[in-house]
Amino acid sequence: MRRWPAALALVLLLAGCGGGTETTALPAWERPSPTAPAPLTVKEAKGRYLAVVAPYNTALEELEEALKARRPWRTVRGLASTVATTNAAHAEQLRTTVWPAAAQAPVAALLKENDVALRHWRLAAEAGSAEALMREIRAAAAHDGGAQADKVRRSLGLPVYRDS
Repeated sequence: MRRWPAALALVLLLAGCGGGTETTALPAWERPSPTAPAPLTVKEAKGRYLAVVAPYNTALEELEEALKARRPWRTVRGLASTVATTNAAHAEQLRTTVWPAAAQAPVAALLKENDVALRHWRLAAEAGSAEALMREIRAAAAHDGGAQADKVRRSLGLPVYRDS
């Protein structure tokens, strides 16, 4: 009969009920909720959007210029790597910004398309041949998000993007 209290004490100890430091968790209704940042105003969002997409647009333009100039494929691969890096950064900034209500759905659609393109940009950056590089660039370009970006721009009162 002496084993029962010892076994119970061991079970309670192993279950975390045998002393130690006490912590009191607040019930869910008493926990302070993290304060979500307020959405940007449309004016703030215009500037933020343009700042977020500028490096990506610049990297794309440099890649296009290199392709038009028929630069060596390894040079183009390096530029594709820059596009992949700026694409990933741009997507993260788009995701973490609290956009005005009118821009939230278009931004979400742009991010979905961007996720597909990003996979191809990363593969282009690692391509082992000119053929593989061009295949991945074409695949990424098929998911450029242009239509979605135009909707974002319109929702913010910005003109649609035009290649220069």
